[in-house]
Amino acid sequence: MTDFTALALQEFPQAALLAEEGRVVAVNAMARHYLPELKQGELLPPFIPQAAGEAAGSFTAGLSTYSFHQKPTDQGTLLLFCPAPQTTLTDHQLDGTLRQMRSLLSELMTAAAGQGTDSQAALRKSFFRLFRLVDNLDFLRLASGGGKVPFRPVTMDLAGLCSKVVREAAPLLKEGGVALQYRGEAVTLLIPGDPGLLERLLLELISNSARVMGKGTITLNLRLQGDRALVTLSDSAKAPTRRQIAAMVQQDTDQRLPTPEAGAGLGLAIARDIARLHQGTLLMEWGEDSPTAILSLPTGPLDPHLSLSSPVLQMDGGLSPLLVALCDALPLSVFRDAELE
Repeated sequence: MTDFTALALQEFPQAALLAEEGRVVAVNAMARHYLPELKQGELLPPFIPQAAGEAAGSFTAGLSTYSFHQKPTDQGTLLLFCPAPQTTLTDHQLDGTLRQMRSLLSELMTAAAGQGTDSQAALRKSFFRLFRLVDNLDFLRLASGGGKVPFRPVTMDLAGLCSKVVREAAPLLKEGGVALQYRGEAVTLLIPGDPGLLERLLLELISNSARVMGKGTITLNLRLQGDRALVTLSDSAKAPTRRQIAAMVQQDTDQRLPTPEAGAGLGLAIARDIARLHQGTLLMEWGEDSPTAILSLPTGPLDPHLSLSSPVLQMDGGLSPLLVALCDALPLSVFRDAELE
């Protein structure tokens, strides 16, 4: 580590640190301002994300949430971070929401005018997609100060939740040529968390992966790393383009036309907010392979007064939350017998 590199960190306007093998090599004044526990030579705090390749996402320290971008260098991993903006609609998300809403209204009109099984299935799918869009907007409204997202943490089994989500989602995704599999090191892994919100987070990551990939294999992996539960979601898709990476980290690009698989851009924002509520970290890592979503959640402290909860599928608005969450990634055939009430 040269003095020049240490001094160069001070030139970054945002918080910056250089890490190697899980230890802080250098840190600038802005990073120490936000996180006084960062000290040269000390281990990185457990809430600081660590990935092998380039990555972006968010992490939570105490009551504060930060957006970050990290990149491997010859001298270690450079991590830049700053306070995350208030959860609200960005111009990019608003454009995406309006674009998708117009598209869905057009699909509803076309399906309503048609006849036959396929027209009815198309009508049902468009209704589910519209319901999901409105529900996502309502979540962001609550998260941005228009209310408060209901957060009911209990002592829950994360391994059981992961297994359940894969078991229920796999048959639906299979109809679209997507194989979903689960690999967990532990039969049971207790954490403090809200089962409903974490199920929504997992389904969002799965849906996003399936929609972008098209056909292939998605693998959900759960393991224990120190005092954190680590959930990784990877797929067999090709490496992302720069345009897709910009969409993942919600950056503006010089190409305003959306990619064919682009949604409204709300799902990952909601996933990050759910991770924040759980004092967790959510990052998207990419390199030569397809992006990998990495969710890190604390395994404690477990409140002895919180009841142990097994996740139970809830019905929302008369619709299956499973179909609502995955509707953008599912083929028309799944909706031929779907109930709207």
